[in-house]
Amino acid sequence: MNNLTINIIPFKHPSIQKEFGFYTEKKEGYFPIHRTELPNELWDNQKEEVVKHKFYYTNFEDTEDCILKTKVDLYSSTKFAKHLYTRLVYQYFIAIADAIQFNYVGDIEVWLLDAKASTTKYNSYNKYTLKIEFSGLTKSPALLLSYDSTSKVATKSIDEINIPTEYFKTVVYNKEIQRFKYLTEDAKQHLDQVYPLLNIPLKNHLEIPHTVPRKGNRYKPYFNHITTFYNNYLNTDEFRAILPLDENGFFDIPEDEVLQTHYHSNNLRFYDGVGIDPKAGMKKPGPYKASPHDNVRFFFIYHKPDRKDYVIPLYNYFEKGYKSYFPPLKKHIRQPFYMDNDTSLAFDSPDTAIKEIKHHLINLEKQPNTRYVAVYVSPIHKEDEDNKHLYYQVKEELLKHEITSQVIYKESINNAYFGAFLENITPALLAKIDGIPWRLDRELKQELIVGVGAFKSMETNTRFVGSAFCFNNKGEFKGFDCFRDNEFDLIAGAIGKQILKFVVDNDNKAERLIIHYYKPISKDEIDPIQKTLGRLKLDIPIVIVTINKTESSDYVAFDTNDDALMPLSGTIIEIAHLKYLLFNNAKYSSNGFAKDHPFPVKLSLYCTEQDYFEDIAIVKELIDQVYQFSRMYWKSVKQQNLPVTIKYPEMVAQIFPHFEGDKLPDFGKNNLWFL
Repeated sequence: MNNLTINIIPFKHPSIQKEFGFYTEKKEGYFPIHRTELPNELWDNQKEEVVKHKFYYTNFEDTEDCILKTKVDLYSSTKFAKHLYTRLVYQYFIAIADAIQFNYVGDIEVWLLDAKASTTKYNSYNKYTLKIEFSGLTKSPALLLSYDSTSKVATKSIDEINIPTEYFKTVVYNKEIQRFKYLTEDAKQHLDQVYPLLNIPLKNHLEIPHTVPRKGNRYKPYFNHITTFYNNYLNTDEFRAILPLDENGFFDIPEDEVLQTHYHSNNLRFYDGVGIDPKAGMKKPGPYKASPHDNVRFFFIYHKPDRKDYVIPLYNYFEKGYKSYFPPLKKHIRQPFYMDNDTSLAFDSPDTAIKEIKHHLINLEKQPNTRYVAVYVSPIHKEDEDNKHLYYQVKEELLKHEITSQVIYKESINNAYFGAFLENITPALLAKIDGIPWRLDRELKQELIVGVGAFKSMETNTRFVGSAFCFNNKGEFKGFDCFRDNEFDLIAGAIGKQILKFVVDNDNKAERLIIHYYKPISKDEIDPIQKTLGRLKLDIPIVIVTINKTESSDYVAFDTNDDALMPLSGTIIEIAHLKYLLFNNAKYSSNGFAKDHPFPVKLSLYCTEQDYFEDIAIVKELIDQVYQFSRMYWKSVKQQNLPVTIKYPEMVAQIFPHFEGDKLPDFGKNNLWFL
């Protein structure tokens, strides 16, 4: 059994009652409190005065000449108590931290200099966040302590660095972390003491090498960092005089508070068997379902000089297999591999490639009732910032002609690990010809699962939402579309189309609509969906599962019985009402081994039907479904920690802004071309 410890430390209220004063004008050292967060005593006794102003100010000490004054019971006024405790912790760490700030949600960020990791060109800081919360786990106030990796700050001041000022984003002045565009007047008067946080342009200018992200187990260094911080700064008499932290330190989660996904949830259904490992399952017993197309033709698109060294070897790997462990492609995808040489195109230059491809496709006489797959051997890596547009243009041109594609960067072909690459692209190739590599091993229910994910393009400053990414509860793909993030009516309309199709295909039956959303859903976003269901005369609950697309590094639990510290895959912890951590990794048993160590995913649940989650079995079923959909990733055989309902829409939304057209071709809405 897991012995789980989470990075929160319970404490008791340091005093039950104390008097506080509130003012209407901001003064130095005074902090804003929204009227909704004022103590209950003021609302009970002085409500008419309270509602006169939106914000009040206090330094939590002065009471003379104040507008409002009251004794406060901190047990009941939890919102105000959080402000008080946050301020006490901040004041304590001002003298200790090497730099400090409130982050964008008002929690405390403490930076401590790491002299060993610093150089003559920059200082390296370890960053920690301290957050006051009223924990559903501890049933008491608690201090959350998280580790936020490192930041590097130049040892030269902005006064010494000759670079356009738009490259200065975050700076440190007199221990304070500030945004450069909001620099205080005092800092402006002392630019020789203002030091910029390193970013890519500054690193290039100062000739500082770019950091390569470390691979390996992140749980161990994270746990070591927060344990050291706790022992050095929190587990002291001085700090406990401010907040009386529990002597036991980090909270041990009771066993009955830990949930687990069903032990069958790791199972995937293949052709005539069930297995956990997609790589093994694709080989034997084989993919769940072969392509429904009788005729499939593959063809190459490549740069002429690359034929001998890259294209011909790749063809041979597809045709004959790669070394001893990758059999011919047809064995993997259960589809005859026919390479149509007459359809293949060798373009003269990357500069003329699109023009040549357009001409080639316009004049291409495709065979009827045939699915075409282009294997584009790219001379340019898609991460090449100066030339990556070619990758997207090729994809778009092929989609216009109802051709799906697989892009392979040429340098990957002669890589020593290309066999593993081939194992990853085979499920993607099968999915692109509408086969099913594997599906979820679960009974079919009359419910539609819709995934909505997003990606913000830094180049266009536009957020696109890949929406109506629809599946049945077995994980079978039903289509998708892509929109800008404010097109709620279009998103609702696309979801409505899929619901209508689903109802027609399932004898007018639908039990519920489940939406996996990449952020908390707003009323503006859910109203059009409810109206669409109303027009379809469908009185069914809408369940919204909000899934953070980034791993949770604020709340992290550790299995202290295991050397790797990572909890068992499928572990579920409720951190607040209907808010959960889901540990989604490849550690399937207590003595299991996983190469990767992803942090948990954060989920929250909402339903349009009141009291829908009273039954814990429904909660577990919905989280179990999120867990299983993370196993439906067909771009590789590697375990993912995010479900495809979020991951696939984000992948599309990342590509779509680079297309010339405003709409996806219809073919592109029903094919997994982006894998």
